Parts: sequence; C-alpha cells; structure tokens
Amino acid sequence: MIKTLVSLNADLASSIALRFVCRMAEVVKMGIETIHVEETDSEGNPPGTGWVRRTWEKGLLGTAEAEISQLINAERSSCPTLGSPKMMVGEREAEILRELEEESYDLLVEGILLSFDASHFENRMRSKLYKKMPCPLLLVKNLVGLKKIALLVEDHTDLGTLVPIFSKLFEEATLEYDLLRVILQKPGRLSFKKDVQDKEVPASGDADEMLTNVRNMLVEAGSSPQEVKTIRDIPARIADSLQEYSLVASCVPRQMARKSPMLEVLSRVPSAVLLCWQ
Repeated sequence: MIKTLVSLNADLASSIALRFVCRMAEVVKMGIETIHVEETDSEGNPPGTGWVRRTWEKGLLGTAEAEISQLINAERSSCPTLGSPKMMVGEREAEILRELEEESYDLLVEGILLSFDASHFENRMRSKLYKKMPCPLLLVKNLVGLKKIALLVEDHTDLGTLVPIFSKLFEEATLEYDLLRVILQKPGRLSFKKDVQDKEVPASGDADEMLTNVRNMLVEAGSSPQEVKTIRDIPARIADSLQEYSLVASCVPRQMARKSPMLEVLSRVPSAVLLCWQ
C-alpha cells in the first residue's frame, strides 16, 4: 500500500491532481489522504492563544473547508476510500513538510497546470518543501488515463534511488513502461537508438552496459521495460517525443542548477511527472 498525501487548494489544478490519483489508485494500491493548508497574509498572524486562537482559526477555515470538501465529494463516487481532508492554518510548505515527516508518507501529489512559461515549473521545483521533503513527488499537469510510463535516466542518475522507488510504486500494476536514456544536446536532429532488445544481448559499450544494468535491476525488482531507447536531442524536442506517455518518471538533484536541461524537459512534457530526489 502506497501511503499518499494529496495537497489541495480550491482550484482546477488540485481537482485534476485528485482525479488523476483516484484513477491511479485503480491500478496501484494506494492509501490516499488529503490536506489543505490555509495561509494568512502578512497581516493575518494568529491573535493570542487558547480559545481566541481556536476561534480565529475556525473562522478562517470555514469557507475553505466547504470548498475542499466539495472538491473531494466530486471524486468520492469513483474513489470511495477518500476521507475528510486534513485542514490546517499556517505556512503551507512548513505544514505539509511536517505532515510528511510525522506520518511517513510514500508519495506527495500536487497539481500544476501545464504552461508554456517554464519559469513557473522551475520556481516550484526550487521551493523549500521540495528541497527537504522525505518522499517522491508526483506533479499532475493534465487529466489523462494512466496507461504508459517513461522512465528517464541520464548517465549520472542515482539508480540505487530511482529503481527501488519506481519498483515499489508500480510493482503490482499491470502498466507498460519504456526505459529511456536521455542525452541532452545542442540543437540537432532527434535520433532514437534501440540499445537493448532483450536482457541476453551482451553490452557493446558504456551506454549499452549502463542500460543493461538498469534493465537487469528492474527485472530483479519484478518488472521489465517494454522498450529500451536512447534519445539524443535538445530539451524541447525530447519533451515533444514524450507526449505518448501519461507519466514521466525521473530522478533529479534537490539543488537544481538554474539552467537545468532535464528540468526544462520535465517542465515541457504535458504528462504527469514523478520525481525522486538524489
């Protein structure tokens, strides 16, 4: 059972994320909890303590709780295990981080609408929450059925982190996935090279050996990619080539470079993005 926390606001992005997770729960065994943190503005600091503070928080949460409950009730028919949301007042990132740490979740899910402006995604990725959170992150951009997954690796990917997380999340799901080695280049033509057809083919170089090792790790963990490819191109065209996938999984460093090519790929793909941290 994947213990999952879905962060909700009363907006379209959260609605899409919740619906996606409910569809995901049809093929992945998940226990889903929801949370909403109502933030105050700079002048909205809680007054006093005790009864005064509880009364203030109750009034602040009143409208928000009705909106979040309405969002959850809209999905309950297809996801009957959804319970009442956890409602909190405070600084959003700090409260979610505390909840993740105290309750030992396996996955955090948030919604983010697809945008042609990559800076919104990039700024989100550099948030304090993402730099410190103890579990993988699923960012949902569009409402699509979970059918096919792309597992992206680079030559410096921490496979010891990525493979166990990926295998744990999808070990009992009957989902097709491809293993894609990404080589980010300057502008040029997109090329595909089928590096490994089956695990018995001997390695023919560092790239083949790396992919063969990853595939063997996945097989040992209980799953096998449908195809194994290498993609060489600029980030924009690599993102375009991933449109057939409903989810793209990768491993990224917590301290992102300001101009990270992989971050650009992940910001541009229309699919949901599953990230583990290295």
